[in-house]
Amino acid sequence: MLEAFFTTLMILVAVATLGFAALTWKKLYQGQR
Repeated sequence: MLEAFFTTLMILVAVATLGFAALTWKKLYQGQR
């Protein structure tokens, strides 16, 4: 049970990081144009 919790936590962190990176890249890309 604990393993599933940590796996879910890691996936959530990875998704949040990717989402934040995509948002930052999108803002930078729009700012240049």
